[in-house]
Amino acid sequence: SDAIQTGSFKIDSHRSARSKRRRRDLSVAKMETAKPIGSPIPVAIYPTLSVFTLAIGLVITAFFFIYEATSSRKNRSLGMELASATVASVFLGFGSLFLLLASGVYV
Repeated sequence: SDAIQTGSFKIDSHRSARSKRRRRDLSVAKMETAKPIGSPIPVAIYPTLSVFTLAIGLVITAFFFIYEATSSRKNRSLGMELASATVASVFLGFGSLFLLLASGVYV
């Protein structure tokens, strides 16, 4: 037999090869049943999404700049500034992402 005696342990080379084969067969079975990862948003609407999200982001950015230019230092609200800047940043970020995706640059 191909068994090797080492101290009190007995290693069977056939048994380890069988378990490796069984593990490989299980991983192949899992790969066959796995579904490919796809986008939750259809690729056809990437250009439309990029235009709308960039437009919304630019409008909110314009509001932010107008608010900063027309209000006095005493009348400014930090909460209003942070909220408008955050919302504009989110929309411009997603707009840029969808613009890159629509043009074929997959990031």
